[in-house]
Amino acid sequence: METPYVIPTDPLVAELADRLDPNQREAFEERAGIVQFDAGLPRGHAEALAMLDVLRRYPEALTGISVLQMELDGGTQWLLTTDLSFARRYLADVGASEIAQCNLAEVVAEQYGGIAVLTTLG
Repeated sequence: METPYVIPTDPLVAELADRLDPNQREAFEERAGIVQFDAGLPRGHAEALAMLDVLRRYPEALTGISVLQMELDGGTQWLLTTDLSFARRYLADVGASEIAQCNLAEVVAEQYGGIAVLTTLG
């Protein structure tokens, strides 16, 4: 049985919390509770700070886009996806190995010099 989540007090934080996957949501809930208790902040303030922390660690929660670094035919490539489960099945189907889940902005900046062109799968 799933544990029901507390509905955040701020509507914007509640909307963002709805976008989180179960692990991210658990991190948010835990962080909000810790901040509220340890810092003695009101719940709404603690939730806002916790959401900022979760979005800093998981920016894909805000964009809905995840980036997987993969190895295919001896080379490193990056796969953008809005569906991690499907992407991981795709990697297995084409014989690629997942190396890591990455931050989209960092990949574009570091690997593509700040600009990347997307093409469709052939």
